[in-house]
Amino acid sequence: MHLRFAALLAALHLPLACAADDWQLKVADREADIQVFSRVNERGYPEFRGVTKVQSRLSAFVAMFKEIDRMPEWAYRVRKAERLKVISETESYIHIINSLPLPLYDRDVIVHSTISQDAGTLQLNFRGNGVADFAPRDDQYVRMPVVESAWTFTPLADGMVEVVFQGHGDPGGTLSSVLLAWFVRLSISEAPYHTMLQMKKRVSQPEYQAARYPFIREPVQ
Repeated sequence: MHLRFAALLAALHLPLACAADDWQLKVADREADIQVFSRVNERGYPEFRGVTKVQSRLSAFVAMFKEIDRMPEWAYRVRKAERLKVISETESYIHIINSLPLPLYDRDVIVHSTISQDAGTLQLNFRGNGVADFAPRDDQYVRMPVVESAWTFTPLADGMVEVVFQGHGDPGGTLSSVLLAWFVRLSISEAPYHTMLQMKKRVSQPEYQAARYPFIREPVQ
């Protein structure tokens, strides 16, 4: 994002305020122009922040993220994603299943997802917050009790967009497990990096760049 909680956070959204010196650089891929930072936030959760730039229309991100069932094709370790309830064009509830390596149980999360745009800067914001009790639990999965994430898309010059992907979560279950703790530490940088890498490749496709939405304003070039 959405361990896979970072990827599942791909369906969610929300930049959290924090001091710049709290973050530690974990990934710096110059060729792909992706940086990933991590920290332990004020609530005690491992948190990630990925940053990159993409040449794209803002509506292309909306079109890509609206294809919830295709999220496993680009969001790291997301096994399945589906809408449970649509409130409006910009608000819905989504069920995401994230795969973990054996012997860990796969995780699932119900996300309240919203899209908004700043009228002045035209920054686009996708936010996601976990609502653990929105739908019945399935014994096959461990329901994640806490998930908060955000994608922000800020228009720059020459058609470029700064993309920030940030989030944290509680994987639930055996939190004291050494194996689970190791996987969370690994995923806090691995998941946002691979998710952003695939997002950059995918959003440039003509089918997304051709998308138009009446509730999205594009910057004048």
